[in-house]
Amino acid sequence: MNEKNLIRAEDLTPSERREIASKGGKASGEARRRKKALKSLMNDLLASEVFDTNIYNKTTAMGFSPEDMSYGAAIVAAMVKEAAEGNVKAFNAITDLVGEGSSGERVKLQKKQLALQEKKLSGNTDEEIPDDGFLEALNGSVAEDWLDEE
Repeated sequence: MNEKNLIRAEDLTPSERREIASKGGKASGEARRRKKALKSLMNDLLASEVFDTNIYNKTTAMGFSPEDMSYGAAIVAAMVKEAAEGNVKAFNAITDLVGEGSSGERVKLQKKQLALQEKKLSGNTDEEIPDDGFLEALNGSVAEDWLDEE
């Protein structure tokens, strides 16, 4: 691909642009459906019963009851074990998962900053600072205050 064989969107007819956009929309929908199906399969597997006796024994040894046993529980147990043994990546994954990690806090902070910027740009400031009379009180006493120090 180089500049010689690229076709700009402006050079296409409206029907050609529609056709390309339609293909892109269909491909996007297909990709979303695949991701949704994969997510559903993963959730089903995480909730399914553990049949591997080694995983089952390790997880129950950490205190999980047989009724609560699932691959999701086994993964949580393994992550906690790794974090307790000093694995920083496991600790970070756990804190991010429960929403107390640095990336979770970073996202919250970025959302707040974005909201403040949007308010400033739109000029929509709902918060008005009430006049408490402080500036007016200063105006009347400034000259006297400066005279007292001399």
